[in-house]
Amino acid sequence: MKKLNNILEQSRGLLLQISLIIALLIMLGIFNYESKNIEDVSNNYIQIKLTIDTLISGKQKVKKPNPNILIAKITEQAKFKGGKKALVKYFKENLKYPKEALKKDIQGRVYVKFKISEYGKIKNVKIIRSIYPTIDNEAKRLIKEMPDWIPAKSMDAPIKSEQILPVIFMKIKNKETYY
Repeated sequence: MKKLNNILEQSRGLLLQISLIIALLIMLGIFNYESKNIEDVSNNYIQIKLTIDTLISGKQKVKKPNPNILIAKITEQAKFKGGKKALVKYFKENLKYPKEALKKDIQGRVYVKFKISEYGKIKNVKIIRSIYPTIDNEAKRLIKEMPDWIPAKSMDAPIKSEQILPVIFMKIKNKETYY
């Protein structure tokens, strides 16, 4: 065993040189290798993908996609009944500028995210860009109390969707407003 270790130790430099030459030849072979037809490459890709899929599906921890879940392409966005003008009118008539925010002259835009069910109902109202707590609460209340929307559609069927709206709090000549 000692003799073998001594021989390997003495020939370490030679073995390193041989391995570098082999690596260089492999690299030269790769660069000089003739390219295959696209069909050959795609078949190899499919075989590799199938092999990987087979290996992965053999594990128990891998979740397989649920075939009952359909990812729908929205063909028509959800709309406020009456359009944008009606939405602005709703905000102007129903917005209550918080007195504390008026006194402190706090103004700005609150972004509110919410979901619209396939029936047009407003759900899961969340503030995604905040200004001030009382203003945020008012924006949230305003969205929650909105009348039902016309739901988004996919191939003429109503579907759930998500919406983000800015609620703008601005004083104009001592009047609170939304625009």
